[in-house]
Amino acid sequence: MTLEDRQVQILDAVTPLVLEHGAAITSRQLADAAGVAEGTLFRSFGDKESLLHAVFDRAAEVAYALDELEGLADETLETTVRAIADVLTVRFSTIFQMAIALGPVLLTSGRRDDPRFDDLRDRIAALLAEHADELGVEPLVAADALRTLTFAAATGWGDRSAMDMSDVTGILLHGIARTDRKERRP
Repeated sequence: MTLEDRQVQILDAVTPLVLEHGAAITSRQLADAAGVAEGTLFRSFGDKESLLHAVFDRAAEVAYALDELEGLADETLETTVRAIADVLTVRFSTIFQMAIALGPVLLTSGRRDDPRFDDLRDRIAALLAEHADELGVEPLVAADALRTLTFAAATGWGDRSAMDMSDVTGILLHGIARTDRKERRP
């Protein structure tokens, strides 16, 4: 097994425990979760803080991957928007949970921006470009709106909101204005 393969295996194994214990997790707990000796952790990542950064980076890598959505080209605009929104909301939620769990460790690195977030917008725009003739805005603008709303939804506001994901996709697809000019019912 290559070092990179071993690292991915370790990261995937320890992620649930890191979400549970956060930065307070011990190297012994990490090693037990991964099914390896503590020395293997240190040889693979250097130190616990580097491993925790790698856990966050792995979660972000997974969150920003849209490979399973590439087959949407033959779908309708509505199906495409719903699929993207559903996937991003779950993935962004995981990133937020991880950021909260590892907050102290992540703050010490001083990293604020992740260029993959902008790359994600570009990939969403490419998926939406298949429906450019149906969009009222450029695909990049639509991608920004979709990414922004799903990012907000993933923070947990949905637990206290009257809006669900079907409302989000409905607003993205049709706006908030009535088009039939009928009076709004109470």
